[in-house]
Amino acid sequence: MLPWMLALIAAGFLFVLYPFFFNNDSSIAKGTEQANIAEKDNVRLFKEQQEQFQQQLDLGDIDTPQFKRLMTEAEQLLLANTVLNTQKKSKGLAGGLWLLPILLVVFPIATVVVYQQVGASKDQEIAVLIEAQSSRVSNLASEQWDVELIKALQERVISRPDNIYYWAMLAQWAISNDDIASANSYFAAALKVDPRDSFLLAQYAESLFLLEGNRFTPQVVTAVDAAFAADTNGQTVLGLKGIEAFANNDPGLAITYWRRAQQQLEPTSVVFQGLQVGIERAQLIVGSSTDDSPNDMVKTRHVSVLVSIDPRVPARPDQTVFVAVLRTGGSPMPLAAKKITVNQLPATVVLTDMDALVAGQELSTANRIRVVARLSSSGSATPQAGDWEALSDTITLDEKGVQVTLSIDQQRK
Repeated sequence: MLPWMLALIAAGFLFVLYPFFFNNDSSIAKGTEQANIAEKDNVRLFKEQQEQFQQQLDLGDIDTPQFKRLMTEAEQLLLANTVLNTQKKSKGLAGGLWLLPILLVVFPIATVVVYQQVGASKDQEIAVLIEAQSSRVSNLASEQWDVELIKALQERVISRPDNIYYWAMLAQWAISNDDIASANSYFAAALKVDPRDSFLLAQYAESLFLLEGNRFTPQVVTAVDAAFAADTNGQTVLGLKGIEAFANNDPGLAITYWRRAQQQLEPTSVVFQGLQVGIERAQLIVGSSTDDSPNDMVKTRHVSVLVSIDPRVPARPDQTVFVAVLRTGGSPMPLAAKKITVNQLPATVVLTDMDALVAGQELSTANRIRVVARLSSSGSATPQAGDWEALSDTITLDEKGVQVTLSIDQQRK
């Protein structure tokens, strides 16, 4: 048994023992006092009966044999009442101590049984197994999983189906075994607990896409759209949206999605390189250059934004900063946007058509724009009261592009 559980039971014993040893003196004294009063009343009643019987004998109402019989009955009644009071005194002095051994045995047994049913002992065991697994391997997605851990997780989700973390771990284990069907089922079970979780929605959509043979069936399209609605900047869902656009013969839109996904990845990562292969294939179709050097980038219509933050603005290093270009007098939906973090500031952010959020609404479709840099208090791309931001004046955008300097120092009301 775990040491902390033994400590818990020991603490519980204090509540069991308290009534017997710490709060019993007054109740015993009270019971003894009541018994003494009853005993005196019984003696007084016997004497009154004795005087009454003697008066009746003197007046001739009863004869001597009757007097003796009545006195015998009175003496027997007095004796019975005296014995009863003595028993009450004994019980009061015992204080119910006969119940204590029973409670000392039943209490720990009941505690263990109840905890096994409704407690978190299984979760503690799983936590130990996860820690042991993590100490052995660095990447659960590619290494051998512990059989005991998987068995414990599979049993636990039956009794605790509301634990999203367990479902996600089982899904990762299934993926490592190339069991996409099981992974999809596990993600679906997790989504029943939290249907709005953007990570789960993206993982479910990706596993469903693979399960359907890399085809965008109506079910896959619905899943991808739901994931994209939950998080328009998720790397996984952006990759899927790019594949969908490419499959729908729209390589330009596919490039837009894949470029946005790459912004969240290290250039040396396998996923980044995979997206780059897709981008290059799409560029061959649209006849675009595959040279992504900064010198070529600035030759196209672009907005270069030097972003900084006022030292007086309260901000955490990991807090998100959104940099966006808005069409003057048009829809509040940005024409192009990127996100960085506070610890990257000051920084120069270059926005081009590759950073468009909606197909057909690229940066090159606008002539007069405004640029905004916003420190999000909630991490949401939607502006909210309390956010800190900087907004430029109206700018005319030409083929040469523009340069803007913004310092975040104003708070939204």
